[in-house]
Amino acid sequence: MPCRKEEKRLILAVSTYIKNDWFLCCAKIYSKLGDAFIFPLMDLLGIAERGRNVDRSERTWLGGHKFFERKLPELKQVRDESMDSDDGKSRLYGAVLDEVIDTLERQLSEMAFFRSGEGMDVEIDEDKMEFSPLTNLGCESEFAKLDVRIVASGGSTSVQTHSRKNIVTTNWLLSDPSFTTLSNVEKRNKWKWARTSDNVSDVKEIESNYLHTVKMTKRLALMKKSRTVEKKQ
Repeated sequence: MPCRKEEKRLILAVSTYIKNDWFLCCAKIYSKLGDAFIFPLMDLLGIAERGRNVDRSERTWLGGHKFFERKLPELKQVRDESMDSDDGKSRLYGAVLDEVIDTLERQLSEMAFFRSGEGMDVEIDEDKMEFSPLTNLGCESEFAKLDVRIVASGGSTSVQTHSRKNIVTTNWLLSDPSFTTLSNVEKRNKWKWARTSDNVSDVKEIESNYLHTVKMTKRLALMKKSRTVEKKQ
């Protein structure tokens, strides 16, 4: 099928762009940076299904701490060597590494866990940190589920109801053999226990106290913001 004039122009523009020396130079620098830092970090975090050969014991906060302790000196050494080179592309790569290192050090310095090795008075419970999530991928997955449920419900169902439905479906509470093999009477009794037992009352109280705290915190924040605006006026 022959190309239309607009398609030919687009093909010509893209071809000219990707054959440009500057584009190729930047692509090579990104490839070097990827091999040196980006892809190893993605392997550690398990992003985009990478790092399947990485030991899961390394995919922890302690593993992340060791990763940056090892990787930052390596990047600094490559940066210094590149900046001292007579080759313009190498110096450009060194300048990019300098910006990357500066950004990493600034962001890591904002987290107490990564400052703990610099004489800071920070207490770190390494046993607890070992089981703390290293990324928010699980949280993003839960928000994706919530988005789907809100669309399916038309937006009229409360977040608490969505949360309870998610607990039931995630744990297979109504499809597990321990429930499906019960008689109808036993199922009704178990369902009644799940709604009215003392354990459930305790959970509801904890939830209520938490939501009350959230509302109070939000209210205080709004009051503080309002007073700030009044002072400026």
